[in-house]
Amino acid sequence: MIRPLGLIHGHYECRSLNETVPVFIDLLALEVVEKGHRQVIVKHPNTDWHLVVHEAGSDAADKPVMNHYGVRVSSPEEVDAAWRYLSEHKDQYRLGKITKPRETHLAYSLYFKEPGGNYWEIECYLPQAFTLASVYAPHWKNPWPENRFADKGYVPQGLTHGTLECNDKAVTELFLRHVLGLQIVPGERPVIYFKHPATPWYVVVVPVKNRRYLNSNSRFTLELGSPDAVDKAHRNFAKAGKEIGVTELGELKRAGANVSFFLSDPDRNWWEITAKASRDAH
Repeated sequence: MIRPLGLIHGHYECRSLNETVPVFIDLLALEVVEKGHRQVIVKHPNTDWHLVVHEAGSDAADKPVMNHYGVRVSSPEEVDAAWRYLSEHKDQYRLGKITKPRETHLAYSLYFKEPGGNYWEIECYLPQAFTLASVYAPHWKNPWPENRFADKGYVPQGLTHGTLECNDKAVTELFLRHVLGLQIVPGERPVIYFKHPATPWYVVVVPVKNRRYLNSNSRFTLELGSPDAVDKAHRNFAKAGKEIGVTELGELKRAGANVSFFLSDPDRNWWEITAKASRDAH
């Protein structure tokens, strides 16, 4: 139904920016590129994906582990080093659970929980995975040298992916492909990997029986080619959205040159559809 130009942002809800942002900078090699009211935008200098971080206060819910984001390092040894460093500095950064590294589906990774209630993955893919799909290959042109992230034993090379939960894999895949116009990476079972064809970053969707549904602060943003395309998409969803699985459709909003609306998909995951009158490069 829509033809996005890109999957341009992930959105992330935390309790306190003062607690969460140091974790991003010190442990994940992200940098703040924009500040707003109770909101910052971060990215890794080596990759182009932006993460919009919303401060929701002390009542913000913990997120499931399968609603995490992930950074990638170059080797299994760096994942092990990251586990040691995080464990040693757990109290300093008020980290929650830190899992021991393990190998799963050609990846070697750990998970940890930051004080804002969200999980992160630090991973590497084994070389034999690179030939299977573009998402596994490095997302960066030039690796960061160790001195850019010194004295930790690991170097996050890029922000590479996010993760969602779903109820019904078949329904989810149809919606992602035929309604949102996204590319499904073939051969990934029992999960779904999806991305926009123009860029390497991706989102993993995991079928889960007992869901914890999130609010619209946890969403992904798709950019269309023009405000008129967003307006047309909103009209179409208003007419046929329920038939194709839209569970909630927000109002069309205009803020300067930006036009956008929110929608909730069959899994009650949230999306933002947006465009600018004069499109910036991402």
